[in-house]
Amino acid sequence: MCGRLGTWTGRCPGQRLSRLCRTSLSVLVSSWTVLRKNQGNIMPLLRMALLCAALALLPAAALAQAKTTPKDALLYIIYPEDGATVKGAFWCRFGLRNMGVAPAGRDFPNVGHHHLLIDTEETINPNETIPHDKKHLHFGGGETEALLDLPQGKHTLQLVLSDGNHFPFNPPLISKRITITVKGDDDSDDDRVSKRSKHRSEHRMHRIHRIHFTRDRQQAESASKNDGQEGCPSHGLWDFFKGCQQAASTPAKPTAE
Repeated sequence: MCGRLGTWTGRCPGQRLSRLCRTSLSVLVSSWTVLRKNQGNIMPLLRMALLCAALALLPAAALAQAKTTPKDALLYIIYPEDGATVKGAFWCRFGLRNMGVAPAGRDFPNVGHHHLLIDTEETINPNETIPHDKKHLHFGGGETEALLDLPQGKHTLQLVLSDGNHFPFNPPLISKRITITVKGDDDSDDDRVSKRSKHRSEHRMHRIHRIHFTRDRQQAESASKNDGQEGCPSHGLWDFFKGCQQAASTPAKPTAE
C-alpha cells in the first residue's frame, strides 16, 4: 500500500501525511479554545484598534473647522480690469476690505492670504485645502500683487482668500472672475532703443529750453530794475562821458582874492 517509497525508507508517506493533519487540527482546536476563554480581554483591544484605524482613515479636512467669513468682507482684483487688454508681462494687484493679510501659518482672526486662480472654474470646497499648481498660485508670503506672464490669448483671473492653513473661509471669500486678453509685445529691440533715445533727446531739449528760459527771465528782471543799463558793456564808458558833460556845463566858481 505504501509502494516503493515505503520499501526504501521503511516509512509510509500516507501515514506521515495523516499524522501532520492530525497535529494541525489539534493546534487549531487549541487556539480556538484559548481565544474563546480570553474573549473578554481581547475584544476591548480589537475595538480600540478598529477605532484608531477609522480615525486614521478620516481625511484631515473632516477634522478641520473652516473659519467663518465676516459679513462685510470683500475680495476683488484692482488691476487689470475686467475685459482689459494687456501686452506681455503685467502686474496683477489684489484688493481686500474689512479683513487683513498675513503670511501663511499665521492664525489670526479675520486674517488670511491670497490665492490666484487662472483659467479655472472649479468650485471651492471650504473643507479642502486650495491646490498649489500653475492654475492655483499661492501667495503665502502675504503678497498683495504679482507679476504675471501669461501666453497670448484670453484668460480668466479670480482671487480666493484662505486662512493660515490654506483652507478657504466658510462661505468661501472669492472675487469676481474677470476675463483679460494678453497680446505679445510687438516692439523689437531696435524699436525699444529708438524709443529710449528719443525720450532722452526730448528730455535733454526740454531741460536746455528750461535753462535758457530761466536765464532770459533773470536778465529781463535785472534790466527792468536798472532801466536797461545793467549788463551793458558800455555802461561804465557812458557814465564817464555823462560826468564830463555835466562838468563842462557847470560854471566855474569865482576864486576869492
